[in-house]
Amino acid sequence: MKRDIRILVVGGTGAVGRHVCREVERVLGVESLIVGDYNQQRGVEYVAQNHRGARSCRVDVRDRASVASAVQEADAVILAARQPGPVVQAVCTDLKRHSIDIVPDTPLDPTLRGVVAAGLIPGLSGLLARETIDHARQTGTNVSEVDVALLQRRHGTAGAAGIADMLGLFSRPVAVNGRTIRGFSRRRRFELPEPFGRKNLRRVAFPEARILRDRLDLVDVRYWTAFDDPVFNGVLGAANRLGILGRIARTKGESSLARMIARGKQEPSDRDERVVLTAEAGPIRSTLMVPSDYGGTAMVAVAIARACVERGAPDYAMAYPFELFSAEEILDLIRSDDVIRESTAIS
Repeated sequence: MKRDIRILVVGGTGAVGRHVCREVERVLGVESLIVGDYNQQRGVEYVAQNHRGARSCRVDVRDRASVASAVQEADAVILAARQPGPVVQAVCTDLKRHSIDIVPDTPLDPTLRGVVAAGLIPGLSGLLARETIDHARQTGTNVSEVDVALLQRRHGTAGAAGIADMLGLFSRPVAVNGRTIRGFSRRRRFELPEPFGRKNLRRVAFPEARILRDRLDLVDVRYWTAFDDPVFNGVLGAANRLGILGRIARTKGESSLARMIARGKQEPSDRDERVVLTAEAGPIRSTLMVPSDYGGTAMVAVAIARACVERGAPDYAMAYPFELFSAEEILDLIRSDDVIRESTAIS
C-alpha cells in the first residue's frame, strides 16, 4: 500500500470519528488523514490538538458542494456521520472514489457505489460469520444456521447517538420459530475467552441477521448481545418491558438517559474496554477480541478503505463488507497485537 493514500473522515471529530482518525494515523501516517467536520473551526482545533500534520476541511452532508470539494482531495471516504440521504455515496460515485459508511442503517441504492455497514457490528460480524460458516462446511457439515454474539462493555467509550441506536435495536421484537418475542429478553450462554468466561447474552433483532440469511442462503441467523454488567442488563430488560428503550431511540441521542449512559468524545484512557465478537456455526466457534467497540469499528473501516483503494476505481455497486472481502483479508490489513483471534471446535 502506498503511503500517500488520503482518507477523508466525515464526522471526524465525533465520538466514533475520533477513533477512525487515530486508526488512519496508526496505519498510514498523519499525512494520510483529512478530518471533515461541518464546523470548520472545530475541525481545525481538533487537528491542531490531536493530529498535527493532518488536514482538515469543511464537510456538511446536507451540502453537496462542500462534500464534492472535500472528496476530490481523497482516495477514500469513511463516513462517521449520519446523512439525510446518500449524498456522500452519490458524490463518490460521480468522482470514482470509494466510500465506506460505518452508519449501521444506511439503505442500499442500486444506482450508487460504496461499502455500507462497515463497522464492528454490522461489518466485521458479517465477515466473521461467513468465515465460520465456510470453515464448518469444510469439515463436511451442512451448515444452515449461525449464531453471532457481541459482548459489550458497560463503561466503554460511546456517544449518545450510538447508545440510542443500540437501545433502539434492543427494543425491536425478534422473530423466533414463527412467533414474535420481546427483544433483549431471550438469553443464551456463550463461552468467551478470558477474562470474560461464560456469559449470558440476549437475543436482539440486528438487521444484519436478515441480510446474512438472505444473501448466504441460510435458514436462520441469530444475533445476541449484552453488556458485561448483569445488573445493567437487567435494568435494560425491565426498561424494555416498560417501552422506555424505544422512546430513547426516537430521541436520536437527545434523551437524558442516553447521554447518561454515553461516555462522549473522550480520548482513549487506560480503562480496559475490550469487547468480544463470536460466531458459531456447526462444530466451529470463531472469536475476535478488539480493544473497544469504537476502536474495533475504526480498525475495520480503515482496513476496508485500504482494501478498496488497492482494488483501483470502484467496480462494485453498494455492498456489505462480506460480499467484497474475507475476514482474513481485513484482519491482515489491521495487523494489530490488540486484536486476538481464535477458532476452536465446539465440544
